Amino acid sequence: MIYILFILYCCLFCWLISRISFFTNSGLSNRILITLFLVRIIALIIGSYLNLYYFPVSDSVAFHNMGIDEFNLLFQNPKEYFVNIFHTETSESYYRLLDDSNSYWNNLRTNLLAKMLSLFDLFSFKSFVINTLFFNFLVFFGVVALYKVFIKIFPGLSLQLIMCIFLLPSALFFSAMIHRDGLILLSISMVIYHLYFMMDQQYYSWKRIIIMCLFLLVIFLLRNFVFICLLPALISWIVAQKFHRKALLSFLLVYAIISILFFSSGYISPRFNLPKYVSSRQLSFIDVGKAGASTMNIDRLEPSFRSFFRNAPQAFSHSLLRPYITEIASFEYLPFAIEILAIEILFILFLLYKIKKRIVDPLIYFCIFFSLNMFLIIGYTVPIMGAIVRYRSIYLIFLILPIIGYLNWNKVKIQKFK
Repeated sequence: MIYILFILYCCLFCWLISRISFFTNSGLSNRILITLFLVRIIALIIGSYLNLYYFPVSDSVAFHNMGIDEFNLLFQNPKEYFVNIFHTETSESYYRLLDDSNSYWNNLRTNLLAKMLSLFDLFSFKSFVINTLFFNFLVFFGVVALYKVFIKIFPGLSLQLIMCIFLLPSALFFSAMIHRDGLILLSISMVIYHLYFMMDQQYYSWKRIIIMCLFLLVIFLLRNFVFICLLPALISWIVAQKFHRKALLSFLLVYAIISILFFSSGYISPRFNLPKYVSSRQLSFIDVGKAGASTMNIDRLEPSFRSFFRNAPQAFSHSLLRPYITEIASFEYLPFAIEILAIEILFILFLLYKIKKRIVDPLIYFCIFFSLNMFLIIGYTVPIMGAIVRYRSIYLIFLILPIIGYLNWNKVKIQKFK
């Protein structure tokens, strides 16, 4: 019964993709869009099998079980279902906004995901794989939104954009699973989509602004450190759009000012000491990593500019270069090592055959600064190989987009996609 229902829902979503104007106005044919969605379905089937039967511990399965508990609560105690999301054990936890323990806000990110899955259960008969299908239909809006933006900037690179946005292996795999990563990708993409077209068309719609604010709220509630990294990139982008020919300088100035505020935040308010917040996240991950099989050595991060500066090379090495192809001890990390190796080769080709004398769109600087900031934070705080390859997966898209956009593909003999 579940398999038949899964196939019926697949057909329904494919039909909706061919009818909803958001998809049909993407510049891609219905055939290509449906094919790309079917690729996500294949990824979710493989991922679902691994999460259900291979991985000893699965966050996706844990979220699914929480969703079932919430679904049962909806019928057993409807009042509690609608109010328990506001409950916390102690009133003090409401004030621990940036803390990763004993915090209402830290628990809320899991509770929100469980609530969403409980709504999916109304239509999926509590099926893990069908819930994952619903989840992927939502995420598909995000990747299509990204494509619609970047095809405007790079109109002749359809194939390259498809490979980067839709088919990048780690981003595809991890965003296809029930987790925060897919929702973060959806939310970031929608913020970029609406902000880009507002500035491009020079028409500031309240509808777009409200939608952007809602997705920014989702990012903040799901992963507040992503929100903190996203804000300076968005501010820089807006400023750079005003000074288009000095876009890079605009980003550098805004980031310099925000960096000063970041390291001064502890003097402004001890409650919002951002360097200490990053340092405490590292300690939490180190404690978690003690029981892990893929834990790496990581230098202790102190809440000071000197420590952040000294640890930056190691942070980039862990988040951008690991796992090395030479250090694979388990088959499950081999695809990610190959992916990193392929990106390194692509970057070398970019250095050899980059396009010169072209004005860089401010959005490209946004991609570079935002992705590198995320890799830096991930490298600072996460000493677990498995967590790194998942956390960084969706941000690899933003790192690769400038490379493929300004690589001279004629010289590497890549034909334009029709």
